[in-house]
Amino acid sequence: MTKINFDDLIKSLYGSLIDPDGFKPFLSKLIEQCNFRSGALIMANMETRDVNVIWMEGLELENLQLFMERLDRKDPLIEELVKAAPGSLIIAGDATREVARINEPEFYRDWICNLDIHYAAGAVLTIEGSWVSQMVFQRRQDQGMFLPDEMDMLKQLIPHMQHAMHLHHLKVDQDKQRLLSQLLFDQIQQPVILLDNANNVCHCNQKANAFLSKSMPLKIINRKLHSIKANENTEMDLAINACRTSKSTQTVHIKTIDNHVLALTFAPLVKENNSIENGVAIFIYNSEQAPNLDLQILRDLFNLSDKEGKVCCELVNGRSPAEIADLHYLSYETVRTYIKRIMKKTQTSRQNELVAKLMSSPAFYPITSPSKV
Repeated sequence: MTKINFDDLIKSLYGSLIDPDGFKPFLSKLIEQCNFRSGALIMANMETRDVNVIWMEGLELENLQLFMERLDRKDPLIEELVKAAPGSLIIAGDATREVARINEPEFYRDWICNLDIHYAAGAVLTIEGSWVSQMVFQRRQDQGMFLPDEMDMLKQLIPHMQHAMHLHHLKVDQDKQRLLSQLLFDQIQQPVILLDNANNVCHCNQKANAFLSKSMPLKIINRKLHSIKANENTEMDLAINACRTSKSTQTVHIKTIDNHVLALTFAPLVKENNSIENGVAIFIYNSEQAPNLDLQILRDLFNLSDKEGKVCCELVNGRSPAEIADLHYLSYETVRTYIKRIMKKTQTSRQNELVAKLMSSPAFYPITSPSKV
């Protein structure tokens, strides 16, 4: 057995609660000390068998793409874990691998053989409704099977993992409540994701959570928003940087697995009363069916003029004041004046707050349901 500093692991685990990189450094330390190939914290649904990878170390993004697209429901270890009680430790060794070879040849070929994942260990941390929180670790064939002492160490680690995850969820809920007391994004009938200044996902509204649970192109892994295509991740990173640098909205188009086109509009969050410094809001919609505002309802709600209503529509569609000025042959100063008037009438003080209020009003209707985006 590799020499393991258990106290050091526990210190790293609880340090994850305040580390900007979350549980990723802990997973890295655990994998190194225990001679694992890789490890992950995942959520698995007992009813649908869907799997979401929350934290991951040691696997490439394309490996996760393969797993989540084709193999997640064929993994015999996860199949056992979703039926196990919290605190259970389950080992997948030679016998499990032989069962997979016979019953799930695709999983055996593409996951066990091609990626050299010959041994695995998994533990159930918590069960919330139909979702099971799990930690899973893998080993290559040359690293050998888990020894009794190593399994004892993992069993000792499980209660600490459960406690740390509980504290993590409490912290997330507290941060979310503090955030939602100032922003209206949870009321928007469209997927919205908020990033902090380190590009970590700090909040998803209800529509975004539903969208991410069903959508293959975008996933949150290690607190980062990822596309399953590397070139699209580069485009998103460039858009986020441009959004912050120029303080203007940016849009990226990505394709879904069924060739629909999604538009991701990145909007900077202004640091005033907002608790997210240098944050970015990401609005997701079908680029061919952009969201709309009913101008008549909008004017009646907030006593807006026709021109003010049109400016509202452009803001909701992700256009900056400069773009609105060019599009409608107005000066930039005129558009800013309209926006100031609109803010006064809507009782908002920041542009992102204004957009959120417009999109949470009865005047807003997405042509396409966000769950089908």
